Amino acid sequence: MPGKVSVVIPTFNRAHCICKAIDSVISQTYSNTEIVVIDDGSSDNTREVLEKYGSAVCYFYQENKGIAGARNAGIRKSTGEYIAFLDSDDYWKPEKLERQMALFDEHREYGLVASRCASVRLDGSYREKNRPGKSGWVLNDLFVKNFIRTSSAVIRKGCFDAIGLFDESLTECEEYDLWLRIAAAYPVGFIDDSLAVYVDNPDGISTDSLAGRLFRLQVLEKEYLQKKIPPKMYARRIADTCHYIGRHYLKRGQKEEGRAFLKRAQRLSPFYVKNLAYLGCSLLRLR
Repeated sequence: MPGKVSVVIPTFNRAHCICKAIDSVISQTYSNTEIVVIDDGSSDNTREVLEKYGSAVCYFYQENKGIAGARNAGIRKSTGEYIAFLDSDDYWKPEKLERQMALFDEHREYGLVASRCASVRLDGSYREKNRPGKSGWVLNDLFVKNFIRTSSAVIRKGCFDAIGLFDESLTECEEYDLWLRIAAAYPVGFIDDSLAVYVDNPDGISTDSLAGRLFRLQVLEKEYLQKKIPPKMYARRIADTCHYIGRHYLKRGQKEEGRAFLKRAQRLSPFYVKNLAYLGCSLLRLR
């Protein structure tokens, strides 16, 4: 029998859109699923909206713990052999799970299978494909650039026993941290078709913000990556991250902090011309 997929949907005040996410799971051509909704402290009418689904949805309310804590609660409540993640403002195409589970069946060694995603902007414009990815042992590629969207990922539940759950100390980039830890231990499958659709919400969390890049740096500096990633590749990725953190600080008028990160980027990557230009301009403004 095909393995059961537990679909973990964390939500916080998304009563207006969560039904579209749930309906897209119910409409899957792969039917061996359970839906686990973790309501992370909503103050809207999420509970009432979900009552119409009855036993089709396993609903759990908890005091707000943040997205990593909500997903971890969903994993713990799940009974399936596989865990799929779906954000409450995203949705899936009907064949998503069927195609991913077929790839798992073909490659028993995969720890995670993801796909490309389409996106919808708030103005209704549609982008068919985002973030091309790769299959196999992809740690180096994933380290250079994250190509896995949360709502596209399906993971063998046994992986969590080996590598742990989401790092709840991270309020951003927690999913990137998990993908990297999985890719360090397992090969990954990637389907080059858009099987999930995410809403590109400008009010949502952005990993390109200053806070997002600081959390990304925290993820990239974990000790196991320093051991596994080729030194030059590691230095350049950290340099790039420090460069953009430095620019964020300069833009905010925090010149000392900005220059410190730009100097670190230059030490890591001495021929980083763009960084050198920003660093030079910041030093000239001292005069």
